[in-house]
Order: sequence, then C-alpha cells, then structure tokens
Amino acid sequence: MKEAYKQHLVTYLKGMAMGAADVVPGVSGGTIALITHIYERLINTIDTISIKLVLQLFTSKRKEAWNKLDGSFLLALTLGIGTSILLATGGISWLLEHYPIPLWAFFFGLILGSAFVLKKAINQWSITSILMLFLGVFVAFGIGLVAPTQGSDNLIYLFFCGMLVVVAMILPGISGAFILILLGAYRTALDTVDQLKAFELEGFIVFAVMASGGLVGLKVFAKLLRWLFTNYKNMVLATMTGFLLGSLYKVWPWKEVTQYYTNSSGERTPLTSVSVVPDVLTADTQVVLAVSTFILGLALLFFLEYLSKNKSYA
Repeated sequence: MKEAYKQHLVTYLKGMAMGAADVVPGVSGGTIALITHIYERLINTIDTISIKLVLQLFTSKRKEAWNKLDGSFLLALTLGIGTSILLATGGISWLLEHYPIPLWAFFFGLILGSAFVLKKAINQWSITSILMLFLGVFVAFGIGLVAPTQGSDNLIYLFFCGMLVVVAMILPGISGAFILILLGAYRTALDTVDQLKAFELEGFIVFAVMASGGLVGLKVFAKLLRWLFTNYKNMVLATMTGFLLGSLYKVWPWKEVTQYYTNSSGERTPLTSVSVVPDVLTADTQVVLAVSTFILGLALLFFLEYLSKNKSYA
C-alpha cells in the first residue's frame, strides 16, 4: 500500500510538470510525458475511455471499470496537471507583462532542450525520418510567420480552440499554449483561469466550453495517435523534433512589432512582429538576464530527463 501511494505521488508530480509545460508556449505536456516514460500509457488510457465504462463507475461493476480505465493513474495525473495550471497562470501573466524578454528566453531554452530529448528518443534514423524532420521544421517555421488571429469570445470558437489545444498538448513537440497564441486565445485562457480562482461565473462557463472541446479532441485523436506511435514511432518523433526546431523563430525573445490591433478592452496590442538581433550594449535588451533564463530552461529540461532515467523516480 505504501508503494502504491508513492507511485501515485510520482504520477501526480509528473502531472504537475505536464501542466506547467502546457501553460507556457515553450514545450508541450506530451513531451514531458514522453521523457518521464508515461506517454504510451497515457495514450492507451485515453483510447480506452468510453461512455459505457464511465457509466459503469456508478454501478456494482465500478471496481472493474476503474481498473480498465487505469483510474488511479489518470486521477493522479489529472490532479497534478490541474494544480500546476492553477498555480502557474498568474505568474506567467505577470512575467509576460513585466519581463517578456527573459520569459521568452526561458521558453527558447525549454524548446531547444525538448528537441534534443526527442531526438535521442528516435531509435533509428532513416531517409524518411530525416525528411520528416525537415518537414516539421518548415511547417512550424511557416506557422510562426502566420499572423495570430485576434481571437473571439464566441463560445463555439472557444470550443474548437479547446479541441485543437488539447490535441497539441498531448503531441510531443507541439505546445498547446503556442497554438493558443496563434489562435488569439492565449490571453483568454489565462484570464479564464484567473476567473476560476476568483469563482466568477464567466470563467466557469468558458472553462466548461473549452474543456468539452478538449475532451472531444482527445477522444477523436487518441486512437489515431496510438496507431501512429505503434507503427511509425520514429517518423512521428522526427516530425515533432522538427516542429520544435522550427518553432524557435516564434519564441525568439527580441522582436520588433510591425502591426498592432485594438483588443476588446480598447487597448493597443501587438499583432505581428519580426525577430531582431539585440543590441548587447542597450540595457533594455536585458541580454544577460535573457541568457541566464535560457540556460535555466535548458537545465530544467535536462534535470527532468535525468530524474526520468533514475529508477527511484520512474
């Protein structure tokens, strides 16, 4: 029993790491799941979920249904993800407003470290895998050049945002927060979490809509992803590694805004920007601080990988 509690605690902590990754547009929760050796178990569990099994939880067959759903694992992981998201969003919002350059440098380090970790997970390189790597780079770089939409508070739009974001969250290499930025819904998501913590009705409504979209996206995509990982694992990982490398342009800390728009609050907000080389002699570029946070991002990824290799933490 004591060993079981230890395993649940470890799963909970891995969930917290996944939740923190999903909040920032630097690394996906799927990448964390992969390097902590729970990815395939997670995909299999999601694919197993059905309405029939969920309903059986309220019958005399509840224990059998719970075991089929891998309920203890899923509950501990979900609680960890939820805890981390609730704790991290306020800090991320504050840092984005006051220290954007060091924060984006931290994301840059996370992405670069994640790409290195994913590359090592590829068992065998082939011409096809190399081509998929370059395809991932070009696709991600192209997406990074696309101007983010201004988003919408329409609930139907937010439902589809939820679908896309959760699918991105479980894909190694694709950051759900990064997709939210492209969809113009990143700030909406952060505000929703703040509203939840303040017990505001609007926050609960938006969360329910986006979460419903996420559940639909998960169920639809899990079976395909399970099949891809079973049959084409190396190619999938190569593509995701390429996607990470290609997205580095989007999170480059130093930007020059080229276009603004007026948001729903009447504030002038950056819409499009281009990456620029910082002037190291100018204090505003915060080069030293940015390099420090970049190294911190790399170190955190490699430390997490080290822990995942240690049997005591697996």
